[in-house]
Amino acid sequence: METLDIPKDVWNPISSLVRHGLYKNEKSALINIVHDLSLSKMKEYESAMREFEKKYALVFEEFDQQIKTTTEEDFEKWDDFIEWKAYAKAYSYWNSVHEELSRWL
Repeated sequence: METLDIPKDVWNPISSLVRHGLYKNEKSALINIVHDLSLSKMKEYESAMREFEKKYALVFEEFDQQIKTTTEEDFEKWDDFIEWKAYAKAYSYWNSVHEELSRWL
């Protein structure tokens, strides 16, 4: 098992959560905090992606195909594609964090 040196000013709030009975130990506190953060981030990115889904009446995969096969240049669509793709990647990342941490809960 690896160990990590955590500065006292960072560790104290986590230990305080355990002392107040919110978590059984510091490991549990960290896992739960990051798990909750992953849910929050997933909701944030999902909401942003839904705006594009409403705007184009497509899911990302369909929009991806459409943008890559079109011959006309539409800078707004390309800008939206880049932003939407970033949201999709971020969502995927946080979803993987969420799934990994869910095994520990």
